[in-house]
Amino acid sequence: MDPKRILSILSVLALAGITVQAAEPSISCETDGTNLIITYTGTLLQSTDTISWTEVASASSPYKVKISDKKLFFCSQDGGEVQPVVPGENFSPSLPGGVSLDMIWIEPGTFIMGSPEDELGRWDDETQHEVTLTQGYWLGKYAVTQAQYEAVMETNPSYFKGVALPVEQVTWHNATNFCAKLTEIERAAGRLPEGYEYTLPTEAQWEYACRAGTTTALNSGKNLSNMYKCSNMDEVGCYGFNSGQYDSNGNSTGEGKTYSVGQKLPNAWGLYDMHGNVGEWCLDWYGNYPTSAVTDPTGPVTGEKRVMRGGSWYYYANNCRSAFRNYGYPNHFYGDSGFRVSLIPVK
Repeated sequence: MDPKRILSILSVLALAGITVQAAEPSISCETDGTNLIITYTGTLLQSTDTISWTEVASASSPYKVKISDKKLFFCSQDGGEVQPVVPGENFSPSLPGGVSLDMIWIEPGTFIMGSPEDELGRWDDETQHEVTLTQGYWLGKYAVTQAQYEAVMETNPSYFKGVALPVEQVTWHNATNFCAKLTEIERAAGRLPEGYEYTLPTEAQWEYACRAGTTTALNSGKNLSNMYKCSNMDEVGCYGFNSGQYDSNGNSTGEGKTYSVGQKLPNAWGLYDMHGNVGEWCLDWYGNYPTSAVTDPTGPVTGEKRVMRGGSWYYYANNCRSAFRNYGYPNHFYGDSGFRVSLIPVK
């Protein structure tokens, strides 16, 4: 659901005397002591968690609901014609069941991919080279959540259950199948611009978006002060030392877990959790970087393993840096692997 169209989110537990009014659509409420009376224009949606939204069937304004100890939220959504997304603008398509998927527009540009040789925690496969991306694209504001995955695929393979938690235990093929099905849904709805489709980001697109103009180890503009436990990493991501996976001495507890998306600081472009939480599948096969400048790279033509980026709740700080590279077999799932969707022009 487009957040611009959410005019008010109202909790039944604390609504007395609160009124919110806007142009179109609009929503306001009052109470008679027993009922919450909602007056609205557009389509009335309700939720118990502000993530999964459903239309209130056969509702008409004013709509009455009894006040109880059950937490309930309402919003009003424009019921007009669906407009296709426009390059250069953020947008939020509504998935089946009213689940929103926030997409951030990423302008084309040039950056240095990889890490300098003196970066703390650096690995040998992070050779620096200049990359130019000639076309803009959209990238998910968050890693795909379980609510979003289930809305599209009608299943949830995750071990750590929660609608706002990132989906995990998905293979590369699961991730690309999600993108293909999402493309079908959005194309049928008339929202996709001509020549665009949902897919996984290339490794270069992922790192460019993660860095958001930074050249430091983290996209906050800060470097690591320690390879393992680092307060700068605590600010931007869920990793081994704040997920419960390691105690303060670095001993494994076996109790690590994912965080709900969006709990840490975003980067300059408004993207969350690019460091840690779950590793994110990319489109590329894993291979050595080029040593000279490249334009719109897509990685090796063939390979055995697909790239994963971002680190995870399981890793030390050095393995959650902007330049850190990981990989996995495309038909395997991992307890700390998920994905983030991109919407890109098809060549």
